[in-house]
Amino acid sequence: MESAIVLLERSSLIPKQDWRDSSCRRTFLPFEIVRLITNAWKSNQSEVPEQGSIVVSLQADGSAKNAHSVHPMQGQQNDFIGVFEVSFISPDRVKVTLREEECARHAGSPKRRTRQIALLRPWNPVRVLLNGRSASHSGHYYLLREYHLALCTDPTPGQLGPTQLVDLQADLF
Repeated sequence: MESAIVLLERSSLIPKQDWRDSSCRRTFLPFEIVRLITNAWKSNQSEVPEQGSIVVSLQADGSAKNAHSVHPMQGQQNDFIGVFEVSFISPDRVKVTLREEECARHAGSPKRRTRQIALLRPWNPVRVLLNGRSASHSGHYYLLREYHLALCTDPTPGQLGPTQLVDLQADLF
């Protein structure tokens, strides 16, 4: 049985002065994930031999940023996708672990410890929210990151199951 994890990811970098403004939107607007996940699966299914991942980078508005990135898993059960480690327990169950080091690299501070955050089942997406702050020579910034992970297998259903939310946002003011 072929299976792949489709990961939708979007992020935004907000300067400190904008973040501190009371009118600043500190979350993403909702968008329709069903079409993006099913299209990514259907259009890349032939490139995933048995297990793998398909990463779709998105603009802040939810539109595609660039072409999908396909990563087949060759003879192994674990893979690293962005801030996650995924472990295929079986073709229809995947353990998702948040990695502390990658969270620090992608979302800045505060730290989030390495831990299991989800067990993916076919076509039941998980939405993960992260935020953080970082500093560079050009100033202080706040980062918003959102991920949607879905385990895709055949057959493709007419609709997705309920989305599980994992909110790892810190209170940053």
